[in-house]
Amino acid sequence: MPTIQDAMLVLNQYYDIKKPKIEWIQNEPDKAVWKVINNNETYILKSDYRSSKTFTPSITLQYALSQQGLKVPEVIATNQRKLCTKQGEHRYYLSRYISGGPVSIIDRVRVIGDFHQHARCPSSLTPKQNPDDLKVGINRWISEYQLKLKELMKWKDQYSLKHIQPCIQLAEKCIRVSSRRAPLLADHLKAVSKRRWVVHGDLTHLNAIKTTSGDIWIIDLEHSRIDSPIKDIRYLLPRIVLSSYNKEYFARFPEGKSFEELYYIDAIFPYSLYYYLGGSIRQMKLPLKSSRVQEIVLDELKKDDIVSRHLGGVK
Repeated sequence: MPTIQDAMLVLNQYYDIKKPKIEWIQNEPDKAVWKVINNNETYILKSDYRSSKTFTPSITLQYALSQQGLKVPEVIATNQRKLCTKQGEHRYYLSRYISGGPVSIIDRVRVIGDFHQHARCPSSLTPKQNPDDLKVGINRWISEYQLKLKELMKWKDQYSLKHIQPCIQLAEKCIRVSSRRAPLLADHLKAVSKRRWVVHGDLTHLNAIKTTSGDIWIIDLEHSRIDSPIKDIRYLLPRIVLSSYNKEYFARFPEGKSFEELYYIDAIFPYSLYYYLGGSIRQMKLPLKSSRVQEIVLDELKKDDIVSRHLGGVK
């Protein structure tokens, strides 16, 4: 794992930052993060453990989006005019530090709607498509539901969570409905490729920041890529459905009835329960709070009632 000494070496050698103050370190499963203060400038230095095939394109995309005027942190080029560098076994990049506080659900809905409306992957970064990509995309989309369903079933047995059975049934329903609407999904994936839509890829509440001036910034774009915008707004479910905030999203990203229909089909899946259980288990926050799990299950069932009405009572 990279050390402060490694970070100092990178800053000295590649950014000509000789005596910075490194205020804190944060280690995550796939990266290390430092806050760097040099004179009156503040930066974030990150070291990513993934391969260059995913690391370099995402940093280049972040830079391109900042140049398009979107409120994402600017990536700082090295003294060799590169956006990232490799030192030892790890890759590093430096970006502007954004200071602020948490963002409300409604503000997150608005900012991601605006992001989806305006963020586009440059054609130079757009991978070439082949005829089999569409079929692979449909299968991958549905297989993601299936993998998450298997984990829910495993957790149900492993942690004696019998009361999540209604959510397992919702996951099964989502798979059935999605499989029947494969042509709708195919049209959507064609639009994703044609319009080069960009998703953030990790839009948790920690990755949107509101500054003192009221501006909202989106940070941590290491997982950004061309993909369906629906995958970003999964992180806001079911709260945006229960509060009708989805209307705010569709007002900012008006892609028509077919997009909304696919959004509601995807919303059938019990994402809030899945993310809560998965996060709690990974972070060893055990035993799971039964009352909290039950509360999420009830919200998912309320969400399903609303979604079913939008879709005409699908089963």
